[in-house]
Amino acid sequence: MKTIKLMIAICIMASLSQKTIAGTQTTGLYLTSDDFINHKLSFETDGSNGGKIRLNGFFESGKVVVTNNGKEQVFSKNEIFGYRSNGQDYRFFNNTAYKILDTKYFYIYSSPKLIQQGKGPKPVDTYYYSSTAKSEVQPLSIKNLENTYAENPKFKYMVEAEFSSDNALVQYDAAIKEYKVKYIFDQSAQNK
Repeated sequence: MKTIKLMIAICIMASLSQKTIAGTQTTGLYLTSDDFINHKLSFETDGSNGGKIRLNGFFESGKVVVTNNGKEQVFSKNEIFGYRSNGQDYRFFNNTAYKILDTKYFYIYSSPKLIQQGKGPKPVDTYYYSSTAKSEVQPLSIKNLENTYAENPKFKYMVEAEFSSDNALVQYDAAIKEYKVKYIFDQSAQNK
């Protein structure tokens, strides 16, 4: 019975991740990290004239198909940086799309993962980071941050003092409109 529930959950997640990007907002691809940094979209479309971008998310397929002026063009996800859809930016890394949450100092991302909860698996946001737009996406954890920023011991000690668990790293301070870990990073850099 659990196997059947798991298979159903996987099929539901796969169908949800099979996306075609089109709508009233402009969407498009960021071919490189520099394009993302400079807000330069390629293959922009608002869905009119049959323009669309299909992510082929079924079982994390490695392809993106762009239809523009009746012509299809296929890209490998590992050859492009990411995409913009409904006002939100995403980065591809190892054929997975990561939602870009913050880019100040270093990048914070989220991506849903199936986690066993109660009677079956449910999608739960999992958090990741990279030190630059070009660097490897890694799980957001105290240990990983300490390894990445080993040359900044003040940041390391401030993270250890402020956060008791990896889950606490995504605490957001609405008053200053910033993730607490980003505020701490800024403070550690200012007081060197």
